[in-house]
Amino acid sequence: AALGTAVLGACGIPADSEPRAITEEQIPDTTTTTPDVGEEGQTRLVELYFTRFDGSRDVLTTVEHEVPTGGESGRPTPATVLEALLSGVPTDDAADPTIVTKIPDDTALASQPELNGGTLTVDLDDGIRGVQGNGARLAFGQMVCTVNLLDGVEGVVFEIEGDPVFPPMGDGETSSAPLTCASYDYLLG
Repeated sequence: AALGTAVLGACGIPADSEPRAITEEQIPDTTTTTPDVGEEGQTRLVELYFTRFDGSRDVLTTVEHEVPTGGESGRPTPATVLEALLSGVPTDDAADPTIVTKIPDDTALASQPELNGGTLTVDLDDGIRGVQGNGARLAFGQMVCTVNLLDGVEGVVFEIEGDPVFPPMGDGETSSAPLTCASYDYLLG
């Protein structure tokens, strides 16, 4: 027993004669955090904007849809969300004939969307040129409102095959400034 006490006493932890305060720096961090990392095949529910006729005009409306997660955040990326939107009305919502898309079927991303300082640049291929007038306002409104819901996306600018374009806003006017869903307030149903 004496040998055990001698060994424990040699461990280098001095005994205090009275209680002493411990500073926060002396308290070890024992918490563990698990990063929110998406796994292969994981999906998240997001809102995609489509259009429906409300009896007097076409308006933007949301449809919830599962999309793949991506990146280290485990959240859907702008690319995965836009690809889901560009693929058309989800089959589980296709039963509602009032929900449609104004984005032409042959529209695709020309390159990966890039987020820089809160502004997302969306580069589309020439397929988007197949929509004009009110359809163009709704089509671009679908895309802007859908990605504007994503974390970090404060505004959206567009390119077609790398060339900047200024699509119509909800009121039909164009702007070179980044667009937000508020740019399409007139079309929200």
